[in-house]
Amino acid sequence: MLEVKDLHVTYGGAVRALQGVTLSLPKGKVAALLGSNGAGKSTLLRTISGTLRMHRGAVTSGTVELDGGSLLKRDAAAIVTSGVVQVPEGRRIFGRMTVEENLRAGSVGNASRSSRGRLQDEVFEMFPVLADRRSGRAGLLSGGEQQMLAIGRALMAEPEVLLMDEPSLGLAPRIIGQIGRVISDINSRGVSVLLVEQNATMALDVADLAYVLDLGRVSLSGSADELAGTDAVRHLYLGESSPDATGMDGRPGSPVPGSAPRGLSRWVS
Repeated sequence: MLEVKDLHVTYGGAVRALQGVTLSLPKGKVAALLGSNGAGKSTLLRTISGTLRMHRGAVTSGTVELDGGSLLKRDAAAIVTSGVVQVPEGRRIFGRMTVEENLRAGSVGNASRSSRGRLQDEVFEMFPVLADRRSGRAGLLSGGEQQMLAIGRALMAEPEVLLMDEPSLGLAPRIIGQIGRVISDINSRGVSVLLVEQNATMALDVADLAYVLDLGRVSLSGSADELAGTDAVRHLYLGESSPDATGMDGRPGSPVPGSAPRGLSRWVS
């Protein structure tokens, strides 16, 4: 189980990005993490994956544990080896390298050649279009195909927990549906998934449980079905009209979750 308890994170020693976040991801489950830009979703993934320091962020208090062992003092490479792997926002594939070279780059360093071959075959079985273009440059793939490659590269590390940061970003609706089915397929193989998404419809459809981040705090949590049925989520994230125009606290004109104060958006994401 992945557990985050009372996590506080700052940027630049001043901007409070996460303020007491607590959530858990049980083994074999999918958890959706919703929230507007600036809510702290990507900051949470950076903290879990060990890349927070690269963004001038720091944990001031709280814990992040995988099966009872702390992840906070491990570097990013050690966290991958422990079984936690991230699919980054914007895909970040190596455009000048071939599809096969990108996949090999995702392998854990001590993986055997036979293990890498088996994992690559599994990726190609999941994404036949990548098998057809295995020798082609990754930069020539479509946006949807690049997202498949980013997911496949992460799977080459045999994750126990997969962190996915906005996998539907910039993709056509037809491809978004396909990505949702891929997430369900990955989960059916025993991989736990923490899914950060702006597309709440897709996220809640594939998730078992869900959390809403609001300015660095968890404002709502429960099963995906429960959250999909709340007025706040239906109005703010599922596109349903709100006749009363109420906010998260039920009062007219109250702030939209995740809307960062002016000047903070470059820090908090």
